[in-house]
Amino acid sequence: MSLLHRATDVVTLFPEEVTIDSDGNTFTRPGAVGVVARAVVQPISSTEDADGGFQTTTKLRLRLVGYPELLGAQSAVEWQGKRYAIDGEPLVYNGSRRTAHAVYTIVRS
Repeated sequence: MSLLHRATDVVTLFPEEVTIDSDGNTFTRPGAVGVVARAVVQPISSTEDADGGFQTTTKLRLRLVGYPELLGAQSAVEWQGKRYAIDGEPLVYNGSRRTAHAVYTIVRS
């Protein structure tokens, strides 16, 4: 078994959904129903702003194991009881069939 197919964590994904508001405008938001998925979550950085540490931002690397599709920009991820947003576009590695995977940056602030 490849190291890319081993998961160390379980996350709940809230994939992006398209909705229409009361004025008829179309917009995207995280879905209301979560999907449980296996993943690898690794820390990237944690920073404190200049306001004395009251505002912190944590960035994590997320690699989903066995999840069949890419997440949209408005998707949300819940890990260890905290909600994270997708930050930027995923890094998609299209190597061989065995090494192809996507890596997301998720952020909580």
